[in-house]
Amino acid sequence: MSHLFDSAHPQPAGYRDVDVRQLAAERPSGLHLVDVREPSELDGILGHLDGVRAAPLATVREAAALWPRDTEVLLICRSGARSARAATQLVELGFTRVMNLRGGMLAWNTEALPVVRLPSSATPTLAEVRDTLRARLPGVSDVEALPREPSRAELGAVLDALQATTPSGLVDTASFERTLREVRDLLAVARTGGASR
Repeated sequence: MSHLFDSAHPQPAGYRDVDVRQLAAERPSGLHLVDVREPSELDGILGHLDGVRAAPLATVREAAALWPRDTEVLLICRSGARSARAATQLVELGFTRVMNLRGGMLAWNTEALPVVRLPSSATPTLAEVRDTLRARLPGVSDVEALPREPSRAELGAVLDALQATTPSGLVDTASFERTLREVRDLLAVARTGGASR
């Protein structure tokens, strides 16, 4: 068994959280990497880790029926929330070495760690992320106040503020939430300066 599980942060539900840098530094052979996102998400802008097997959250229990209970399993999703739910399910099924990737693919991409991504996936600049946010949320003062060349921290702070306090007069909250999610994904993969590649 690996040092990765032993050094991961224990959670009350019985699984352990692994930091993205920890996984990047130590990826033991025999580790089952399981991505619980929907198949279309694996080929989306956040990409996926090399060697991952797909098992959407709704199918995790069924997929796990074939795995030995002492297998080291590391679950991955977009932000770490769905994979935490999947980790809890595996612990309930009797798995003893279950891990969750803290922060998921958002955190992995933010750290600029290796990702399998479709060749057609262009990565935006931070200014392009700002422009996307402005186009989707016109007239929102926090968004309009962003500088011409915003930093990752400035964009993240605006997204956090918008998440915490929905702008007044908003009619379509589902569209607003979808915009925040999509822009947060763009921010995770964004580069500083230059044109898209």
